[in-house]
Amino acid sequence: MGPDKNQLGKSRTGGAEPPRTSAADANTLIALSALDAQPWKNGGGTTYQIAVDPPGADTTGFRWRISRAVIEKDGPFSSFPNVSRWITLISGPGFTMDFADGTSFEVTKPFVAYWFDGGLGVTCRLKDGRPATVINVMAQNDVVMRVNVSANRAALPTSGHAIISAFGASVRLDDRHVLTAAVDRPF
Repeated sequence: MGPDKNQLGKSRTGGAEPPRTSAADANTLIALSALDAQPWKNGGGTTYQIAVDPPGADTTGFRWRISRAVIEKDGPFSSFPNVSRWITLISGPGFTMDFADGTSFEVTKPFVAYWFDGGLGVTCRLKDGRPATVINVMAQNDVVMRVNVSANRAALPTSGHAIISAFGASVRLDDRHVLTAAVDRPF
């Protein structure tokens, strides 16, 4: 049986307790330029982790993860079985994703979140051999994740920054576009 809702926020002596904060209440502003480079899980490129749940998780123990990556050459993406992935082009001419099941799709429109099965083998072919910068969002299949890109001119987050909370992140992609990734419940 949970606490009596009438007793929440009151001390045992009847006075008001200070408000409680939790990880879900905290927002952290981070500069994307301050992110450390990390190798891809398959070693084929470099990623810059923006947010991960649980905090400190690596590429095999996350519940959800948001990162920025520069795709510099054609090659395979890392495999993430039982993970849903969204990839959003933020600069460069784009690329084609060729999947092991014979399907493919073009990622050429910036600021569009494309979903794919992270466990399906995929090879990337760059357009004109030119690099592309992307935002990756990944979530275990049992996590309800929503990913949206909106034309948002609000002040936060400011250019080159992200706001991180226990529910996900908002990442400023350019002067106009913000990517928002939100989960069903915090860590």
